[in-house]
Amino acid sequence: MEAIQIIAIIFALFAYSRAILRYKDKKITNKEFLFWTIIWVSMIIVAIIPIVASWFSNLFGIRRPVDFMIYASIIILFYIIFKIYVKIESLEQDFTKIVRNLAIKKNKKK
Repeated sequence: MEAIQIIAIIFALFAYSRAILRYKDKKITNKEFLFWTIIWVSMIIVAIIPIVASWFSNLFGIRRPVDFMIYASIIILFYIIFKIYVKIESLEQDFTKIVRNLAIKKNKKK
């Protein structure tokens, strides 16, 4: 096993342990925990058995497994960015409602 494979496995195990802790603390939902489980377990599998990446790259018609991994990573990152964007928009709406209600209450006191 090469050094990069060992580093990838250690990183994935560490990241997965963080996901487990967040799940136990109820800071992430079941769906979020499942998402991160799939990500980190997939990384471990590909690090241990690199031929899996070749199989997937061939399945999608991509010549090099590294290219497939980069494309998949970019897609996952876009998904995560979208989820963050939606969450921020929701928080902004919540803040607006809170500030509006506080302003109305303050105005009524005057």
